[in-house]
Amino acid sequence: MAWNVLIVDDEYMPRKVLCDHLPWDALGVTRIFQASDGGEAIDMARQHRPHIVITDVKMPRMNGLQMAAAIREFCPRSQFIFLSGYSDKEYLKGAIKLKAASYVEKPIDLDEITKALKDVIADIENTDSREASRRLFFHGGQEHDTPLGSGVFQGSPAQLDLLSESIRDRKEAETENTLRKMYREIRRFEGTDPAYLRHFYRQIVQLFLNASETCNITAITRNADYYLYTAAGQETLAQLWDTLLELSRKYFSLLVSEDMDIVSRVERYLEQNYKDSGLTVQDMALDLGFTYTYLCAAYKKSCDKTINQRLTQLRIMHARELLSGSQKKLYEVARAVGYADGKYFTRLFTREVGLSPKEYRERHRHET
Repeated sequence: MAWNVLIVDDEYMPRKVLCDHLPWDALGVTRIFQASDGGEAIDMARQHRPHIVITDVKMPRMNGLQMAAAIREFCPRSQFIFLSGYSDKEYLKGAIKLKAASYVEKPIDLDEITKALKDVIADIENTDSREASRRLFFHGGQEHDTPLGSGVFQGSPAQLDLLSESIRDRKEAETENTLRKMYREIRRFEGTDPAYLRHFYRQIVQLFLNASETCNITAITRNADYYLYTAAGQETLAQLWDTLLELSRKYFSLLVSEDMDIVSRVERYLEQNYKDSGLTVQDMALDLGFTYTYLCAAYKKSCDKTINQRLTQLRIMHARELLSGSQKKLYEVARAVGYADGKYFTRLFTREVGLSPKEYRERHRHET
């Protein structure tokens, strides 16, 4: 990059020494401007927008610190190297307040000034590189003349807890609204390091992965590396959040499909195992590869009844078939449908059907 430098000193000789004897070409400086006082320097700065200003501190009418403060008003990215023959603490304080790039004492030491210029140029390049990265991250390929904001976003555990709760409670609309609200908030904090926001993105992805693991949604869990690493490397904030919204929609869509699949798998399992008097929902969950809590919640949400209620219905249905279509004794019917205790079977059957097993058989003995 080609650099512009403005040299300001009320004395001619220091300006000439700096212009003639510093290694400008090696530093990449292509344009050098001179001013003999603060007012002239401000006018030249307005016209040429220098990257670096080398200025004497003590000058008539307007000192170097006052001039620098005025230039910073319209040229905030200009960097200042102050020259002074005075070890005045007030000048030093003023230079620090203005965030001066360097403060060099006179008499002029060309090597010291050269080093100061190299350091300033390196800092500008690093700052430009970081800003270019942030500009791309926040705005993509769009051109923006206004400087990036300096606000920094700090994600909170409370935000992640709120999002986790809506995911866990299957609130799709609330989850998407929370993600969109986060995106609108983060966009305002353009001073945030993109690396931090990629880390925050991964924390959100992990919430979906945890929920997918609990719900046995393998279509998402087997792509964990993609979401956590490949997708996290995307260039812009908008791309990251599009990925999160897509992941959210995929998760809730698969959750519905998974619920329907759970119902059919539970029904099939019960039909195959209802005769087992030792059958428990805990064993079923283990055999089907789900947690007990999730299996019960998913089935009840889809069917509006518990698995144990469905098991009772199934056993009573088969008991009715046996009572009306076979000569099995009552205790044999009870055992055939999964009840080891004949008396308990009788009480349960009577409660569910409104007739005792014996009464039911008498009424339906001729049915086949």
